[in-house]
Amino acid sequence: MQNIGLETTDEKFLISIDKNFVDKEFLLKLIEKIRLEYLANKVDLDESIEDFGEEIKANWWEKNKSKFIESPR
Repeated sequence: MQNIGLETTDEKFLISIDKNFVDKEFLLKLIEKIRLEYLANKVDLDESIEDFGEEIKANWWEKNKSKFIESPR
């Protein structure tokens, strides 16, 4: 008996998983990861996204650094 089966049609992959192999919560989390991976692959971002991320971090740090570093007295 196989715990996981895969069938392929012209339009779909059909996956069957024995209920005794994984629980429902694990399977739902796995499906969500697959969905997020699909969405991430659809996004067309260029290299400027890294600059944008650095700008966000720098702005956040300027606003919040006093919470982490004490001012000299």
